[in-house]
Amino acid sequence: MKNLIKRWLAKTLLTLGYGFALIVSRLFGPPPPLTAERRRGRILVIGTFHNPNWFFAHLEPLARCSDSDVVLVADGHTGAVEGLRVVVPNPLASKILSRAGAKFLWSVWYALRHRPDLYMGYAIFPAATTALILGRLFRRPACFQVTSGKLELEGGGNRAENKVLSALGSPSPWIEKLAFALTRQFDLLIVRGGRAERYIRDFGATNRIDTITGSVAMPADCPPVSARTIDVIFVGRLTERKRPDRFIKVMHQVARDHPGVRAAIVGDGPDTEALQQQVAELGLDEQIEFLGLRSDVLDLQLKSRIFALTSRWEGVSIAMLEAMSCGTIPVVSDVGDLRDVVDSGKNGFVFDEDDIDSFATTISALLADEGRMATLSREARQTVEDRCSRVAVSRRWGETLRSMKVVA
Repeated sequence: MKNLIKRWLAKTLLTLGYGFALIVSRLFGPPPPLTAERRRGRILVIGTFHNPNWFFAHLEPLARCSDSDVVLVADGHTGAVEGLRVVVPNPLASKILSRAGAKFLWSVWYALRHRPDLYMGYAIFPAATTALILGRLFRRPACFQVTSGKLELEGGGNRAENKVLSALGSPSPWIEKLAFALTRQFDLLIVRGGRAERYIRDFGATNRIDTITGSVAMPADCPPVSARTIDVIFVGRLTERKRPDRFIKVMHQVARDHPGVRAAIVGDGPDTEALQQQVAELGLDEQIEFLGLRSDVLDLQLKSRIFALTSRWEGVSIAMLEAMSCGTIPVVSDVGDLRDVVDSGKNGFVFDEDDIDSFATTISALLADEGRMATLSREARQTVEDRCSRVAVSRRWGETLRSMKVVA
């Protein structure tokens, strides 16, 4: 009964939210083109950023790309970024109105007072929905950051890591239809890669779609892979979505060829105890170490030779980009838009998420061939420096915003 009520409430809330945004968008229509005379040099971003890595990966290059005043309306302060101002709703307002309701009101207040040139929302509900409403009301372009790609649209987003969307419980064709109708209203969609863009295009979207990944800060020095002490590293929340159990199965096979292999699992989550039991049952206590939630992940990546990602879903993993920036070789699932960054056989490897044998065989072969690892390590680092560094992503943001005349 409790789940039925949650589903009904989620469907009702999403229907009202999406429906209102669609009515406003169709009533007011697209905004007129921006001109130098109308431009105020302000961008309003709405979203939730609990993870510092994610916060810096996405907002730092946006703030650095121009002299515009970038303002984030969020639940709290995650970190300091030059050129970014964070506006946090009053705690009492968040308690009374909900965090989403308070952010909506604070966004309206900021829009009334400062009239930004662009409204941007991270994730479709409620942030991007709010951005579209405000963009139409104040006659400025609205941008939807499609952070999870297919996951936040398919079935209405019932598998997304969003409390309201996941409360749907099962796929909802009605909410999915509304979500795609809403997506087609935005002046700009930002996706992480080609697979996400194709998925959205297949549902009839003709609006502008640009690909901009998250970013990473490039380490100044990277030790050669031959000098590193961790053979294989897994970084992520220990949940079914990240499938760390698959990683353990992969390492079980690798350990047959390399009994002295050293692997590390970095992160915590609800599945920690079950995973520790799995390691014990497979007799891998000497090979796999649980390091828990760490603040020195970058240092651990610099000590690692291979980065393994066995998730059932990703957009473009920031942890993977960080690993590649350290010259750590990615061996990853073919999910989300990872293939856009990892060129299998050139700077890493991509396999079907269920193909444990290929994961294990490839990792075993790499550990036996330091020359191949050194080549792949250099290519992995170069790829990220060229395409996903703070500088590269900031440049990409500048190109997009200048073409829309949001910045000079």
